[in-house]
Amino acid sequence: KTIMRRDANLIGRNVARLRYQRKLTQNMLVAKVEVLNFFGITRDVLSNIELQKYVATDKHVFFLAKALKVEIAELFRS
Repeated sequence: KTIMRRDANLIGRNVARLRYQRKLTQNMLVAKVEVLNFFGITRDVLSNIELQKYVATDKHVFFLAKALKVEIAELFRS
């Protein structure tokens, strides 16, 4: 198993924050992403992205931003 540095995932905390602000469960957010025809995310993957244990791909970033209705830059704000 590869150990990931926490700074390799910059969006995790913001995804979780935005999801909570929108009162979405992880399953609800995954469903919103799937409606956009991206099936490369599961609840477990989303959980690990939020916990900064998984590196989000460019596709994850793109579709999470769309599903959360924010600009991609919002996911990277510190």
